[in-house]
Amino acid sequence: MPAMRCLLLLVLSCPPLALPAQKGSAAREPDLGPRFRGLGDLAGGETWSEALAISDDGRVVVGRSHSNSSAEHGFVWTAQRGLLALPALLASDPSSEPRALTPDGSTIVGKAASARGVFEAVLWGPLRGCTPLGDLPGGSFISQALGVGADGGVIAGWGASRRGNEAVRWVDGLPESLGDLPGGLHNAAAALVSADGETVVGTGSSVRGLEVFVWRPESGFAALGDLPGGGFSSEPFGMTPDARVIVGEGESEAGTEAMLWTEATGMRGLGDLPGGAFESRAFDVDHAGRIVVGAGADKDGPAAFVWDAEHGLRTLAELLADVEECKGWRLESVNGISADGRLVVGSGRNPAGNTEGWLARLPAP
Repeated sequence: MPAMRCLLLLVLSCPPLALPAQKGSAAREPDLGPRFRGLGDLAGGETWSEALAISDDGRVVVGRSHSNSSAEHGFVWTAQRGLLALPALLASDPSSEPRALTPDGSTIVGKAASARGVFEAVLWGPLRGCTPLGDLPGGSFISQALGVGADGGVIAGWGASRRGNEAVRWVDGLPESLGDLPGGLHNAAAALVSADGETVVGTGSSVRGLEVFVWRPESGFAALGDLPGGGFSSEPFGMTPDARVIVGEGESEAGTEAMLWTEATGMRGLGDLPGGAFESRAFDVDHAGRIVVGAGADKDGPAAFVWDAEHGLRTLAELLADVEECKGWRLESVNGISADGRLVVGSGRNPAGNTEGWLARLPAP
């Protein structure tokens, strides 16, 4: 296991893939067009990794990999340092999974193996290593963090109480139970939190089935329904910082389908790629709510997609067809997108046939 050390106090002087200069900079770096790079994996174990999330500016990527001590070892990646294993709660079991990070990448949240239960919600932050976040009282000890607000003070996830799994909002490190939708089994999880920490989005169990909810302190739960047709089940995976646009999956007449929700339009399906079994999921959306990324299926199996209103669903491979570094890859899922919609991360099969996380820059609109 790597030593407990600060991995996140990063001085990022050289941006990856020619990122735009930061606000206030005297000049902007040139747009070098679409680009691609594999992120590698941690030393030891099988050759396997996947990138799960990216900071707003694209300078920090988090994910998980096999290592010499765990089959699921969380990592943080920067262009300067490459992949570094995240600190753990247990020296005997460093298993962990980071799922979200603050806009600048300085705070990461997820889960890690814990002495108190199978796993526990944790925070990785500057000078703090791996900090346990605890669980709700009364149930079997298990919890997970899935989303984080802009300043790191509000975290969303789930925990176990005497009633079952419940949506949780940690505020300044203390868990607050949000409960569940009325009706159905008591089984809920908060997955996303707005930048200001006031809006939480997740999945609850209603009388209709699993259903996307929006929770706010002043109004409590609001159920968002599902796509028409098929069985009743919907789940969110990404949203804009103001919670104006939510993306995820629903059940339509065609099957599991990537969905996009706004208050004006409600929930609508985004379709799937042609040629394969109908199964698509939207995992993230840029800050403007215009570019949606995820995974669908084509004739060759799982395929990473990019969606916008003008073009609909397109495979990421199509957008990167002329990028030499991408040749020989099978891109299977886009899991995260930067604030400006230009950088994406995900997983796929590299030319050697191994699953590997990657970072790509999309063509200019």
